[in-house]
Amino acid sequence: MQATSPSLAAVDNANGVGAATGITAAPTQLIGYDRQHVMHGFTNLDRDLAPGPIFQSGKGIRLVDVEGNEWLDGCAGQANVSLGYGRDELADVAASTLKSLAFGTHFYHNRSHVWASQLADRLADITPSGIDQFFYGVGGSDAVETAIKIARFANITNGRPDKIHIIGRMNSYHGVSYGGASMTGDHAMWANIGPLLSGFSHISQPEIGSVGAASALEEEILRVGPENVAAFLAEPISTPNGLYCPPDDYWPQIREICDRYDILLIADEVLCGIGRTGKMFAIDRWNVSPDILTISKAITAGYFPLSVVGVTERVRAALSASGEKFVHGVTNGGHPAACAVALATFDIMEREDVVGQAVRGGNYFAQQLGKLADSQPILDKSTARSTGMMVAINLKLDEYGDEFGVRVHEEFVRRRVLVRSYRNNRTIGFLPALTIVNQDIDAIVDRVAESIDATRALLGV
Repeated sequence: MQATSPSLAAVDNANGVGAATGITAAPTQLIGYDRQHVMHGFTNLDRDLAPGPIFQSGKGIRLVDVEGNEWLDGCAGQANVSLGYGRDELADVAASTLKSLAFGTHFYHNRSHVWASQLADRLADITPSGIDQFFYGVGGSDAVETAIKIARFANITNGRPDKIHIIGRMNSYHGVSYGGASMTGDHAMWANIGPLLSGFSHISQPEIGSVGAASALEEEILRVGPENVAAFLAEPISTPNGLYCPPDDYWPQIREICDRYDILLIADEVLCGIGRTGKMFAIDRWNVSPDILTISKAITAGYFPLSVVGVTERVRAALSASGEKFVHGVTNGGHPAACAVALATFDIMEREDVVGQAVRGGNYFAQQLGKLADSQPILDKSTARSTGMMVAINLKLDEYGDEFGVRVHEEFVRRRVLVRSYRNNRTIGFLPALTIVNQDIDAIVDRVAESIDATRALLGV
């Protein structure tokens, strides 16, 4: 869809936004403001880089930028807009809650608010067995930070000051805070920020079908010394590793190893959780219960910032045994509107069988990618895969060259389809709204096909 409106006001009115947004500048002005003043994360900060789209409305998986162009969002924002854009029910809940109570805090033992209390009870029903104590934050990075502090605090205050080492995995992602970046197994996250925090190490990810891969954890525990290791922290399914599901024996063996050496198991479900994998939590696929659970992103379907760290009663007892204060928290953690939106999100998910939709839609998506691979030899059909609505397929860059991977992702942007790239552009990943319909899946696959055709023509392959 080409731009047909000379001003943002006209675009706003056409999309039902109107003056209530408070935006009066024209599209060209907004693009200029962004280039002049906005610093974008995960990118070169050169202000002369060509600006990307500036969005002003959305419905389902479709976004409209200030120039009137329509985009297909195959990423659900940052994998958090799990119910799609334009869910008025969630916006109305946030507005209604803000009118009742503008702010609420959980600092100190003698204050809270009704939405946080009710959400905690709801979470106790749906989180893995044993997780029934909850600490509120605002985002995935601070949830990981909280989990690390809990694991160390529980040991230090119980007379084990050396048992603070945390083991993670390479090709992982755990946020941008210093603790999260140190925990993340990605060299790009470690560059140009000075020394990382001490007390972290990383093991390899399980390869496809690699029975016994959990032994890497035991080897690292023995290398560091069990008396020094507080926790193992990992995503049940790691997106940077290419959205591959671990072998069936992996997580049960990880649980057994952690138990054997008295080590906490921290499941980072910031991205995987709340239905993304076709289970409410990814770790549920293996009937494994962690000691600590991090939750964010889809808990509010992206409509309000919120994170939660869940722990077992055993962990809470360890935290409280010494009588020492757990001096931690963020101002807006567990905001009343955020908790209310989370409750409404769970209502919608139950009413619409969203977790079931993620399975059905993900299977269809992988099937359509497999069919596309029949006509596109650059795609490795054998790698078309889905775990719920975590969908991916690999490019045969060993045959076609790394430049193809770079160019095809540029073509995705030109054709206004938002997808994710993993493993140095070798994997095309899709993390759309869990509620995406088959028609929109077909539209995304069509634009992917067009992008591949354009890249082949450009490179003459």
